[in-house]
Amino acid sequence: MPPGEVARAAPAVLLILGAFFALSSEKLRAKIEAWLSGSAPRMMIAGQAIALPYLCYALALGIFSTRDFVALLVYLDLPLVILVHERRRGATPWLDFAALLLLWLPIEMRWLPALWSWPAGQSGRWLNGFLGALLAIFGFGVVRALPGIGFTLHCRARDLAISSAAAAAFLPIGLALGWRVGFLGHFKLPSSPAAAALRIPAIFLLTAILEELLFRGLLQNLLRAWTGRPWLAVGLASLCFGAAHANVGAVPDWRLPLLATLAGLAYGWAYEKGGTLMAPALAHTFINSFWILLFRR
Repeated sequence: MPPGEVARAAPAVLLILGAFFALSSEKLRAKIEAWLSGSAPRMMIAGQAIALPYLCYALALGIFSTRDFVALLVYLDLPLVILVHERRRGATPWLDFAALLLLWLPIEMRWLPALWSWPAGQSGRWLNGFLGALLAIFGFGVVRALPGIGFTLHCRARDLAISSAAAAAFLPIGLALGWRVGFLGHFKLPSSPAAAALRIPAIFLLTAILEELLFRGLLQNLLRAWTGRPWLAVGLASLCFGAAHANVGAVPDWRLPLLATLAGLAYGWAYEKGGTLMAPALAHTFINSFWILLFRR
C-alpha cells in the first residue's frame, strides 16, 4: 500500500490489535462481563463494537460497502444470538457447536467478503482472523462465560518447559514422517537471519495463538466438557485441526493434514498440561517456524 493509505489504515489495524491484546487480560474480561450484567440487549450492542475497525478502515480509505458491512454484522450476530440465548437459558452442547461453526467456517472457507485491501491478494484474511478471534473471546469468554479457555499472552516459565517438551515429542516423528512421505524439503538456512527472526513473532501472533484459541481454547475445551474424557477431546480436536489444513495452499496436499493432526496431539497435551493457551501456542510457533524457515519446499 502507498504510504498515505498505510497512514489512513493504521488506526483501524491498531484498534484490532489493541482490542486483542486488551482482551487477553482476564481482569478486563471480568469487568466487561460485570458491566454487561447478563443483559441480552447490552451484550448484543457491545458485540457490534467488533465491527468498528472495519468502519474506521473502510471510511478512511473510501472503500466502504453497505453490502459488506451488513455481511459483517450478520457474521458477528448469528453466533452472538446463540451465545446470549445460552447465557440466559443454560448451555447446550449442540448450540455451543453451532455457534463455533458459525464463528469459524466463514473465515476458514473465506465466505466473508473482501473487507480489507491489505494484505494484497489475500482478501484480508489475517485481519478477518483477528476479528474472528475478538468475536470468539467476547462471545465465548464474556457472553457465554465458558470456563477454562485460558486465553492469555502472559508467558510463565512453566509454559516454556511444557511447550519445549511438546515440540521435542513431535519433531522426531514429524521429521521422520515428513521426509518419508516427501513433504519436507532439504535443510536450508534462511538467506536473511534477521528477516527469519522477525517471522517468528509474526507466526506466533498471526497463526499460532489464533489457531490455538479456536482448536484448543474452544473446541477441545468444549469437547472435554461434553464427553468428560480429556484425551478423547484431545484426539477429536486434533483430527479437526488436521482437517482444517486440507485447504491450505493453492493445491490441497493430504500430507499437511496428516502432520497437522499429529502436531495437534502435542498441542492438545500442552493445553491440558499448562491450563492456558500459551504453552500450545509456543509449541505451535516453534514447530511452524522450524518447518517454514528450515524445511519448507
